[in-house]
Amino acid sequence: MPKHPRDETVSTEDPNETILVKPSVVNGEVAVPGSKSISNRVLLLAALGRGECKVRGLLHSDDTRVMLIALQKMGVEYSWDEKKEVLTIVGSGGKLKLPDSELYMKNAGTATRFLTTAVNLIKEEGKVIVTGNERMKVRPIRDLVDALTTTGCDIEYKEGKGCPPIEVKTTTSGWKGGNIVLAANVSSQYVSSILISASYAKEPVILKLDDKGQGVCSRPYIDITIDLLKKLGVEVTEKEANVFSIANKGFDNKAAWTVEGDASSASYPLALAAVTGGTVTVSNCGKQSLQGDANFCQLLEKMGCSVSQTDGTTTVTGPKDLKEGLNAIEGEVDMDSMTDLFMTLAAVAAVSNGTTRIVNVANQRVKECNRIEAMVLELTKCDVKCKELETGIEITGNPSLRERSSEKTVYIDPRDDHRLAMSFAVLGAAIPGIAVQEKSCVNKTYPTFWDHSKNLGLALEGPAQGSKKLKA
Repeated sequence: MPKHPRDETVSTEDPNETILVKPSVVNGEVAVPGSKSISNRVLLLAALGRGECKVRGLLHSDDTRVMLIALQKMGVEYSWDEKKEVLTIVGSGGKLKLPDSELYMKNAGTATRFLTTAVNLIKEEGKVIVTGNERMKVRPIRDLVDALTTTGCDIEYKEGKGCPPIEVKTTTSGWKGGNIVLAANVSSQYVSSILISASYAKEPVILKLDDKGQGVCSRPYIDITIDLLKKLGVEVTEKEANVFSIANKGFDNKAAWTVEGDASSASYPLALAAVTGGTVTVSNCGKQSLQGDANFCQLLEKMGCSVSQTDGTTTVTGPKDLKEGLNAIEGEVDMDSMTDLFMTLAAVAAVSNGTTRIVNVANQRVKECNRIEAMVLELTKCDVKCKELETGIEITGNPSLRERSSEKTVYIDPRDDHRLAMSFAVLGAAIPGIAVQEKSCVNKTYPTFWDHSKNLGLALEGPAQGSKKLKA
C-alpha cells in the first residue's frame, strides 16, 4: 500500500504550491467556513427529505462540491442564489434515481461513506459505482459494507478488498433495513451513514453498535447526526447504550438550515493565537456548537492560554511569555472526542514546555493519510522530539526552537492532507524556516485559510524559492 497516494491535481513539485510561513503575532476576528460535518449531513438530509429546503452558511469546498455533484446525478435538483450564499434543494422524498455514470468522490471520506448506504435506496434495477482518488481507494469501508450486506444489499469491491471503489447493485424494492449490527470502532461515519438513510428503509431500523471492546469511535459526530435528525422530527431512540431505533416514516424538510462555523477549522486560528501570544476571536463557533471539536479551546486553556466563549464565539489569547507560558498538559490527553484536531494540538505542544501524550486517535491512521506517522516524520524534520504511540503520539516540546536560524528551510509534505498543512502553518508561526508544500490542499475544508491567516497578521511568502518534492 502506498504511504500517501495523492490526488493528481496537487503536486509537491510545483513551486507555486509552496508557501513559506514566518514567525508572527496574530490578532483579530475571523468567521471560519461552515462546518464540513454538518454541511455534508444537511446536504444528504435535504436531498432525502420531502419538499424544498434553503441552506445558508454551507461550506464551499471540495468535499461538499463532490457531494452536490453526486446528488445531482441521482436526480436531486438544487440552485444557488446570485451571491452563492443560499442553496435551495428540492428534496426527493427518498426517491433517488439511478445515476448514468460513476459517483466520483475524490478523497471525501464522509461523503463516500454516507452515499454507500443512500444509493441502496434507489428503486431501479441497475448498478452504481462509488469511487474516489488513489487515497480514497485505500481508505476503509469494509465494516459498513459488511453491515449493509446483512440487510440484503449487493455490494462488490472493484479493486482492493475493504475499500472503494464499490459497485452497488440496486433493485426495484430499495433498501430493506431491519436489524443491523455494525462495527463502530474505526469510524463514526459508518454509523451516521445508516442513521441518515434509515427513515427510507422498507423496515424500521434497529442499529446495534459493536465497539469491539475499544469504545465507539468519535461518539460526538454520531450525536451531531442524531441531533439533526431530531430537528427533522425523525424518531431516534436509544433505550440501551449504542442501540438505536429509527422509524421508517420518511421526513419533511425544514424550510431552512443555517450551518454553523466549522469547529475543526476554528482550531487553526485559535492555535495561531496560542503560539504567537496574540488574541483571536472566531465569530461563528461557540459553546452552543453541536460539534465536539468546539471544546478544543479548553485544551489550549490547560496549556496556559486565556479562553472565553459565548454561545456563538470563541476567543483565545496566547501567553505573553512564549518561552515559559505554554506548558504541556499533565498526563495523557484523550482526544477521542476530537480526533481530527490532534495535529493542531501537536503543533502547539512542539513549542511548549514538557511532554504531551495524545491518545485515542488511532482512527487518524486511515484518514487522508496516515496522520500519526506523517506527523512524527514531519515534526522530526523540524527538530521536534516525538514518537508514535499505540493510539497516538508523544511530543516533547522545545520552546528554544523559536530561536533557531531562519536560514534553514524545512519543506513540509502534507501528503495532500488539509489538516496536516494547516497544523504546520501553526508551527511555522512560531518556528522560523517552515515552508508548507501543496498549499491548495486546504481547499478540502478551508479554502480561505491562507487569506484568513494573512489577514490576522501571519507573515506568508510564496511561492517559496527552491521548493522540491521531499521523499518520505
